[in-house]
Amino acid sequence: MGTDAETLARQTMEQTRRRKADMTRRQMLAATAATAALAGTSLARRRAIAQETKGPGWYTDDKISGKVVMLVSAGQRWELPSRGVLPLFNERFPNIEVDIQPGPHSEMVTKMMTLATSRSSDTDVLYTDFGQWPAFEAAGAMEPLQPYADKDPGWMNDYLNDVPGAISKGYRVPATPEGTLYGLTPDGNAKLHFYRRDLMKEVGMEKIPDTWPEAIALAKALHKPDKDQYGFITTGRRGGFAGWVFWGTLASYGGEWFDKQAEGGWHPTFNNDKGHKALETIVELMKYRHPVTLNATDDECNTALANGTAVYAPIQWGTAVLNNPEYSKFPDVIGTDIVPMGDTPESAHRPLMGGLGQMVSTYSKNKAAAWEWIKHLNSADYVDSRISEAYVQSAGQPSRISLLTKYETLRPHFIGLKKSFPVAVSFVPLIPEAFTLSDILGNETTAVITGEKSIEDALKAMEKGVEGVMMDSGYYG
Repeated sequence: MGTDAETLARQTMEQTRRRKADMTRRQMLAATAATAALAGTSLARRRAIAQETKGPGWYTDDKISGKVVMLVSAGQRWELPSRGVLPLFNERFPNIEVDIQPGPHSEMVTKMMTLATSRSSDTDVLYTDFGQWPAFEAAGAMEPLQPYADKDPGWMNDYLNDVPGAISKGYRVPATPEGTLYGLTPDGNAKLHFYRRDLMKEVGMEKIPDTWPEAIALAKALHKPDKDQYGFITTGRRGGFAGWVFWGTLASYGGEWFDKQAEGGWHPTFNNDKGHKALETIVELMKYRHPVTLNATDDECNTALANGTAVYAPIQWGTAVLNNPEYSKFPDVIGTDIVPMGDTPESAHRPLMGGLGQMVSTYSKNKAAAWEWIKHLNSADYVDSRISEAYVQSAGQPSRISLLTKYETLRPHFIGLKKSFPVAVSFVPLIPEAFTLSDILGNETTAVITGEKSIEDALKAMEKGVEGVMMDSGYYG
């Protein structure tokens, strides 16, 4: 007998809270133990070890000094990998102190923007979402990094040749290969396609869906709510989360945010056949949704997939949690692939790309030290193979293709990321208004799912709301 939906949603939210606290505690203990073990080894011994692991870009410098304060989202993927590579940085730069200051990820967008515009010299490095780069640049908050990069062209070439251009250009303004370099990113992510191999075999549908109609058919076949088994889940929380589900689906049908992202353009393009197809697809999938879906962010989705109440997530941000036997009941049967595409001539696999990177504050008093820190954090085997190993072992999710390949047997979802990065599109338009616009899309998407509005009315409201923001911001001259 199945659990009623409201009870299951409450249970999932509580499991999320406990799982996240337990995971962060365990990983923090592991990172602390590793740091303590490294710190207990003499500097001379650690540098001797480096002789065996160093690459052509390895060097040390005890002449640079200062304290680097970095604000970062707490827990896995961002804080923990930073702590994981810190002892190796201390080995290379013994006179630079790095103070890693974590905070809740849910609060970081607002907090980072406040800090970036405060003209404070208290923070040297912000480790945050590339979608904020245009707003930071408009506020004059970021230090141009090309002059620093030019001092070590070998390292920069290694970075640029390894990190896909679709990712690295997001940390430039404008977001083109020729834009001003304001940041680096060790962290890459994309919306991925998670499925249960065992349950697909049970229902006789072992082919991984390539199109949304195939995905809908699989969701329907897997949906058995009387057994607490739900055929679909995604990050459906009202606002930006739901907005990115809509945009990801729209992109797969060949849709775009605007007619063109240049002067004379910036007119929203949602109310058309592609927009209709996207919302129709989401409405169909939502017939099979897990009860927590409309309140879900990544954590709630991952919890429901890990405990087996949700069994299919064709458009969900990448994570290592689902293949980790410490936290998932089904680590060996959860597979990963590229997000489905539409079934129209203009459709294509266009997963959304995400990730966080580091900028150096314009107001930092320790810019040279800050550059060395973020350069180290973005290094790999070209400098020292221990850096990449520490980064991945500490729950890092690399943007570098070489590391995704090197560690794909350890982190199976790296295969999906490697397949997705070359064709991924930005999860937001790279303009200062991006997150406000995402909320507009998400609110209207939720209104359709809950029956408050028709698809036609929601698409019209999206265009009207986005156009109003763009007009107020001066995009129409």
